[in-house]
Amino acid sequence: MSFIFGGVRGREDPELRSANRRSRMHIARDINDERTLASDDREPIRRGNHWVWLAVAIVAFGVLALVNGRGTGDVPLTADCTTPGIAAQPDPVEPGAVLQYRLTGPDGVRYVVTLDGEPVRGDAGSTVQYQSTDSGPALQLTQCVSPSLVLAAPAAEGPHELVLLRLADDGSATPVARRTVTVSSPG
Repeated sequence: MSFIFGGVRGREDPELRSANRRSRMHIARDINDERTLASDDREPIRRGNHWVWLAVAIVAFGVLALVNGRGTGDVPLTADCTTPGIAAQPDPVEPGAVLQYRLTGPDGVRYVVTLDGEPVRGDAGSTVQYQSTDSGPALQLTQCVSPSLVLAAPAAEGPHELVLLRLADDGSATPVARRTVTVSSPG
């Protein structure tokens, strides 16, 4: 594997090697390079600039990973501990594609989200805990905001309504925020 790292010198011409040594010694005497003058006839191993190119490639891939690895990220939403709200990713959304949304509102209140009147359960991994209720799966917010929740966009094209419902202690649900999402095919 030494051919990859530049360790093999290959076949050399003895006259060329002698001329290179004389030139190297002449320059070493001119600049008072004691290390070169003290060394024997061995020519230093010259390594190519492969390591520089490798370092540049690693840095470039690292920058690309940082820039592209973030994906779409969270849906932008400012936490509001007094007024409930719902935000969704920008329109339009393709049918069946991932639809991201976030919720905000007071802590300690149970919320249910509906899409076109049907209760939905947004997936955020294990960061959100749902409780079964008569109105649908309910969740509570932590620090007045939810993580980005995802669900499949409806297959039918056109406007669809995400509604945030507040659950009362008696089990009744009151709409507190709405967001219309447009679903359309590309092109």
